[in-house]
Amino acid sequence: MQFNHFSIIDKSFDQELSDLTSLGFKFDTSSTAKVNLKNWLLTAPIAMTSLAATNQETVRDFLDSETPLTWNIFYAISLQLLDFVANFDFQLTEAITFANSINLPLVDLSAETSPKQLISAIYLLMNSRRQTGMTLVEHWVSEGLLPLDNHYHFFNDKSLATFDTSQLIREVVYVESSVDTQNRGEYDLVKVEIIRPLFDGKVPAIMTASPYHFGTNIKANDDKLHQMNVDLVEKPLDRIAISESTLTLPDYPATEIPSADNNQATEHFTHTWTYSLNDYFLARGFASIYVASVGTRDSDGFQTSGDYQQIAGVTAVIDWLNGRARAFTNRQKTHILTADWANGHVAMTGKSYLGTLAYGAATTGVAGLDVILAEAGITNWYDYYREKGLVRSPGGYPGEDLDVLAELTYSRNLDAADFLVNNPAYQKQLADMSQALARTSGDYNAYWHARNYLPHVDKVKADILIVHGLQDFNVTPSHAFNFWHALPEHVTKHAFLHQGSHIYMNNWQSIDFSETINAYFSAKLLERDLTLDLPPVIWQKNNVAQSFEELPEFGGHDIEVLPLGFAGELDQFENHYPAEIFDQYSKNFQTFKTDLFEDKANAAIIDVHLPETLQINGQIVLDLRLKLNDTKGMLSAQVLDFGSKKRLTDVSTLLEPKTIDRGRNFMLDDLRDLTLVDKPYQVVTKGFMNLQNRQQLTEINSVIADEWFRVELRLQPTIYDFEAGDTLRLVLYSTDFEHTVRDNREVSYTINLEKSRLYLPKTKKERHKI
Repeated sequence: MQFNHFSIIDKSFDQELSDLTSLGFKFDTSSTAKVNLKNWLLTAPIAMTSLAATNQETVRDFLDSETPLTWNIFYAISLQLLDFVANFDFQLTEAITFANSINLPLVDLSAETSPKQLISAIYLLMNSRRQTGMTLVEHWVSEGLLPLDNHYHFFNDKSLATFDTSQLIREVVYVESSVDTQNRGEYDLVKVEIIRPLFDGKVPAIMTASPYHFGTNIKANDDKLHQMNVDLVEKPLDRIAISESTLTLPDYPATEIPSADNNQATEHFTHTWTYSLNDYFLARGFASIYVASVGTRDSDGFQTSGDYQQIAGVTAVIDWLNGRARAFTNRQKTHILTADWANGHVAMTGKSYLGTLAYGAATTGVAGLDVILAEAGITNWYDYYREKGLVRSPGGYPGEDLDVLAELTYSRNLDAADFLVNNPAYQKQLADMSQALARTSGDYNAYWHARNYLPHVDKVKADILIVHGLQDFNVTPSHAFNFWHALPEHVTKHAFLHQGSHIYMNNWQSIDFSETINAYFSAKLLERDLTLDLPPVIWQKNNVAQSFEELPEFGGHDIEVLPLGFAGELDQFENHYPAEIFDQYSKNFQTFKTDLFEDKANAAIIDVHLPETLQINGQIVLDLRLKLNDTKGMLSAQVLDFGSKKRLTDVSTLLEPKTIDRGRNFMLDDLRDLTLVDKPYQVVTKGFMNLQNRQQLTEINSVIADEWFRVELRLQPTIYDFEAGDTLRLVLYSTDFEHTVRDNREVSYTINLEKSRLYLPKTKKERHKI
């Protein structure tokens, strides 16, 4: 295994000593290093009798002996404190060698073991990860090193778990939004669940906006799925004009409402879904807020699915936390109450739709939103359900579209009374949505433009922390990439790019993710100096287990050009499958993918053998000369790292259950990570296009049968290391049974390989391994 630390903040010796003293440790620089080590171990919440110092001495015997303290002895003891097993995980005589092999942060080993050096080594060790997924200081605090006093304590500029989670306040309020999504003549209310620590003062809030939070309608979702086995439609020539539109908000008079008694909520709850990262912050003095926005159970309105009305239902909560909006104790609006417990600073967290709403909220510039942690979020809804003029389902969900998602998340229908009263109006709005999606053509239009956050990034004031899996073909990496590059230069941004699919990474063994976010949120939300030195991009290597690198940018500027063929070389593929195979692939797209990658499906396969190492960083661009014997067609492309070898899983593996304590015996979390397994190939990137949209998204051109034309197809952005001797496999085909409409017409495609190129973006600057 290997550790990757990004949360450790460099401190002066005096600051280190002050932090350690605040935990109750006492050091004396006039005493020997060994005496200071003994005093530290005696104060720590550990069973010292279980530790050995050398092959001849236990720690107790060593501390009472004349044996001098060496760095190897210190790290032999340290590794045991980090939950490594002496004589099995490592040898006591080779502690430093083992510590180096797992990338454990070490002090300067050439320096003598003086008291000051020893204290600095202890400080560094306290900030280091244990094998079981927590830093040593956080583990010891969870074991009772500090009392649960409901006050803030910091170590290395991170808040510690000293808030009593058995005393959490759980309450419900109904926030008045600024929208009326069903034209009822009054503002939509949104239900909000609040979990906050007991504190004699004001606390910040970490908010997760999830339309799934109060339930989902899976049956309605499944019934709404679209048929994928349809022919591609030929579109009339057109130039699509898109004009910017602004959300027009109603202006209703505010009625006089009495205040709640003692400003107390009257509705409470016990159990709810929570995000484990938010749980982690609860124990450290941060409130957790969950909101589903309009069109969800116990809230008002229509499920507008990604537009700025839905976003307004989210930002209304931030406004309330800052005294700019009203909230009520119940849906009847009998009493109002204020967030007198909130300090007005908010962060947003969450993955997928949750991260999407964080992106959207940030592009409103709402005051009080200081930072977002957007994990696998959508930044342009067209790019989630379409691609370059083509209907393209998100990975794993063929037949889904925005109206299907609306059915899933319009949870108001789960309550029979709400269904009885409001379902007729909902069905009309849903039908209007289905029509506006332009599913037949796959074209971009005003409806999609209203759900594109990229034109509004100039309003962003919050710091942007992006987490995205480079193997995520549900919410593809283009969402993170495009938002990253669209942001104004003055906006602070950082990206964690891992090799997983559509997953969280806050409970991985190899990286101190939660602690890094702790350092960031503690500064931004508690009005402390941001001392964390975080690189622009933290990238997980694809060919080594548990290894991360710092990179200066997401998207390289150097380009390597690979010709795809020799003079006169052509290749071709067919679109049509026999009925039996077509039916088989339609029922199981995984079977199709296996056959496709192994050259058993309709595709042109071009293998490129790489003589040198190559790091792809950005969007691979295909420049193809193509013709087909029809007037409509689509192009699909995938790039593989082809050949059997060990590669990372794209979903995390359970390493140890319930070993991470999010507080003080609170919301225990599993320890997980991506692991190396044998794989015959790895998808690097993919892309799709309606050939009538080959010039640009808003321009529909003709395809003339049997006439050559040029196609430039940009694939999903990625960062990927190829090793010398690897085979890059390019797969070109038409119908994709996972993503595209399943067009089974008899169409032949021909590619002029001599005039076709592959443009590979590369990282230019020197990379730094952590």
